[in-house]
Amino acid sequence: MFSSNTKLFDHLHRQSLVCEHCGKAFSSERLLRDHVRQHVNQVKCPFCDMTCTTLAALKIHIRFCHCDERPFPCDFCDKRFKNQRDLQKRTEVHNEGTVYHCTVEGCDYSCQTFQTMSHHFKRVHEVGGMSKYKCHICDKVFSWCYTLTLHLRKKHELKWPSGHSRFRLC
Repeated sequence: MFSSNTKLFDHLHRQSLVCEHCGKAFSSERLLRDHVRQHVNQVKCPFCDMTCTTLAALKIHIRFCHCDERPFPCDFCDKRFKNQRDLQKRTEVHNEGTVYHCTVEGCDYSCQTFQTMSHHFKRVHEVGGMSKYKCHICDKVFSWCYTLTLHLRKKHELKWPSGHSRFRLC
């Protein structure tokens, strides 16, 4: 059956590397160990398919991805933020004076450095190979699905369907 005792040992050893959680077999201890990590300490988001390793991480995920609450208002404009850090970054923009304003119609993004503006433009507005998310209402194109979601909610005032935590677009 086997050409050597070593090959027999390898075969038997390989068969014993089975995940206790799902029964999947692995050819090395490293592969099994990496696989088992996906089963251990997983806390599933009740709103989407996201899983987190801790309850604290899940709470942060829910707050940023599924919660509209923005309890931190800016004293200088009508923007509100989900956390103190983002509010502080906005306050610094007001205090130090905004230098660069996005030139794309309808975008009110502003920042203090050319590099940051270039990054914003490429990430949000560039209509190259990266841009693949198109608004079905105004045909504006985005590089990231979350920027399309923000656009739909802000510019077109769309709300998530009742009972859903996000848009489900085809």
